[in-house]
Amino acid sequence: MDLYLQFDKLLTPAEVEVFRGFVRRRLEGEPVQYITGEAAFRLLELAVTESVLIPRPETEILVEAALSFLSERVEPRVLDPGCGSGAIGISIACEHEPARVTVTDIDPHALRLAHSNAERCHALERMRFICGDLFEPLGEPARFDAIVCNPPYVRTADLVGLDEEVRDFEPHLALDGGEDGLAFYRRIAAPASLLLEAAGGLFLEVGDGQADSVSGLLEQSGKYEGIEVLPDLASVPRVVCGRRRTGLE
Repeated sequence: MDLYLQFDKLLTPAEVEVFRGFVRRRLEGEPVQYITGEAAFRLLELAVTESVLIPRPETEILVEAALSFLSERVEPRVLDPGCGSGAIGISIACEHEPARVTVTDIDPHALRLAHSNAERCHALERMRFICGDLFEPLGEPARFDAIVCNPPYVRTADLVGLDEEVRDFEPHLALDGGEDGLAFYRRIAAPASLLLEAAGGLFLEVGDGQADSVSGLLEQSGKYEGIEVLPDLASVPRVVCGRRRTGLE
């Protein structure tokens, strides 16, 4: 951007070499966000590395659904398991300041990046960061008004067919959803209900063609009511959400 804004400025030899390095990386297929080290998400500019997925516009729909649900709650407690860059949790903390957000990630590098992003977005004091797999690192008692998650949902066999920019550069740990792409939803559905307050909400991003299966998992668990499927801006079913069923212990 500075090259365009200062087009009359001569580059130093060192700057030319850096720019050439950027061009080489892009020609090799590396995503622009990893080259610049930044990605835009809703109101935020987040640091990204190859330890985390590049935040997607589709995930903004997930955050929007959660924010709408939380809008009338006083100091709601929110969990973002598998947080990656922190895009979901930090957005909620910034856009609904009464919220208190806990994020987890199994990758310590990703968690450190999320912590750094929260600091740069002035959300650190409203957030808690715990290293571990999904719900496992949470202490007792842990209760939340909402759990908001974008889990890995690509079928293992489909990883090889992904766009090269995704397949060759983004972390497979954050992409691989198991044989049928639903492995993480099975791990989330019933256990999440134990962490939700009465009428608390579960919000899940899903891949193309997965909405019915994920809705079915929530229904079969017997733990949720008011299950809905929300479309993204391309009218693709993208978010499955439900409330903890009343009367559960």
